[in-house]
Amino acid sequence: MYSQLNKETFEQLVAVGNFRQPATTWIKGGKVLFVHTGEVRSTQVALSGERIAYVGDREPLVGPDTRIIDGESYTLVPGYIEPHAHPFQGYNPQTLADFAVTHGTTTLLHDDLMLFLHLNQEQMESVFEVLDHSPANNFWWARLDPQVRQAEVFRRFTPERLERTLAYPRVLQAGELTFWRDVIDGDPEMLNRMWGAVLSGKRIETHNPGSSADTLSAVAAAGASACHESISGLEVVTRVRLGYYAALRHSSIRPDLERLIQELMAAGFTAWDRVLFTTDGSPPFFLAGGLVDDCVRIAQRAGLSPAIVYRMASLNPATYYGLERDLGSIAPGRVADLLFLEDLNHPTPARVMVHGQMVAEAGRLTQLSGRVDWSKHGMGTLPMFSAPIRAEWLAVPEGGELTPVMEYTNAVITRVRMEPSTKAWSRGEPIAETGLMYAALLDRGGKWVANALVRGLGHFDALASTYSLTGDFVVFGTDLEQMASALHRVRSVGGGICLWENGELLYELRLPLLGTMSTEPMDWLIPATTRLVELLRERGYRHEDPIYSLLFLSATHLPFVRLTPQGLMEIKSGKVLLPARNLSGLASLNGYPGLSTLN
Repeated sequence: MYSQLNKETFEQLVAVGNFRQPATTWIKGGKVLFVHTGEVRSTQVALSGERIAYVGDREPLVGPDTRIIDGESYTLVPGYIEPHAHPFQGYNPQTLADFAVTHGTTTLLHDDLMLFLHLNQEQMESVFEVLDHSPANNFWWARLDPQVRQAEVFRRFTPERLERTLAYPRVLQAGELTFWRDVIDGDPEMLNRMWGAVLSGKRIETHNPGSSADTLSAVAAAGASACHESISGLEVVTRVRLGYYAALRHSSIRPDLERLIQELMAAGFTAWDRVLFTTDGSPPFFLAGGLVDDCVRIAQRAGLSPAIVYRMASLNPATYYGLERDLGSIAPGRVADLLFLEDLNHPTPARVMVHGQMVAEAGRLTQLSGRVDWSKHGMGTLPMFSAPIRAEWLAVPEGGELTPVMEYTNAVITRVRMEPSTKAWSRGEPIAETGLMYAALLDRGGKWVANALVRGLGHFDALASTYSLTGDFVVFGTDLEQMASALHRVRSVGGGICLWENGELLYELRLPLLGTMSTEPMDWLIPATTRLVELLRERGYRHEDPIYSLLFLSATHLPFVRLTPQGLMEIKSGKVLLPARNLSGLASLNGYPGLSTLN
């Protein structure tokens, strides 16, 4: 556990709990939700330092240094736990944690993917350590695979580095496992990684959308113990039946929580102790209502009792991750992570206590975590080539009579349609009236470009971004010249998202940390990203989340076609429908260390 008792603090805890020493803090007369039983009772809570020493009817011993907090007008519940955070969705790990605490989420389990891909091990661990100074409790996953099938990316997942990451004390989980098929197909490399995760004793989460019961059984046999990908009540039941914990999502691309709960209640589901909440790395615009507190609000609206709902938000994830002796309940011996609610119908807290210290009131931090110099931890601008970006790179190469078109059926799922070819596409003529847009994935080292035509994302002159899984450039648009201008812009500012229209910059979100993260706080990011969504909706975007549409353009763990370094690829078969092009004509690559010419 991150917070270890020594013999002196242990003895003091026992003495306070037995009324032999005064409490360091007394929360006087509040109502407490006992999540183990579901009862709400007026009670006294006495702390010894950062831990709860006593919960009961008696008033504790009080000394001259005892802090007394009037709890009469509050209902106390344990701090919420977010079991599945992706801390690089515009925000960074610190700004996410700071925001989470103000909404009552006092513990987060973070994905390490972006850090693992772009930092060395020492840098990544230094980021883990700097988060110790956050008011939240921050733990981590250890990814066993990336979300893209690129050989150079897979090579970073060495046995030595994975073993070291899994051994790190703040790492509580392996996963989420995206290439689970390799495991059950017996791929030796992936089996070795899973075996290492099993030996580590850490939990293993998988990513199995739409999988059959037989597939889920096979992945569970390999060590998986949780999955957050249920899209129906039946899928939740199937996972729980097979021994999984199931996280129900209220996220920007899967806002399923209320429907899933209603389906489970209609089916007579009772195994709520195996179910958690997650916001699954939603971008800032979606988090205006909070994190786990928003999930609690929705679950109660769906008809679940407060006793079950608050257990799902606190005790269940604590139990799953082996933290139940320290977190997840208001009980003697536990760390005093407490939320002061107006009542159980208002899950966003009025006051937040973490480790026995009041850290937030009325939605604002009272203890600031301090600004981090991320450059000291390797989190700066990714290296990029410096040669001019040419508009003709972004046109679709001439092919046969039919050209594959990438069609978005929602924010991230794509299908392929074959449409009659036209020379206008290879000439790069504006195509605003066709219902299509050009799309490209451009190597940030300047070696290659993969092109496609897309349908179903709306119509805008140019939208460019460094917001991708690998840090390569992503661009969509109807006008190649403006697409090139937009790419130049995001490169010139060191990373971000920009919308270009009528030859001018219409919108910009700078993401200087690895091309995916801002240094701005969440109260700035929420309206800034909301504005981006509004602008794209005005231009025909009709899906849930345009930011994830950018991120997952190259994500080969999702169906059915993606842009990859090899070109437009059909994921299931591995067939390349439109090959990528080698950009060997570039004259200068001074901005990309280690490269002077292109092969």
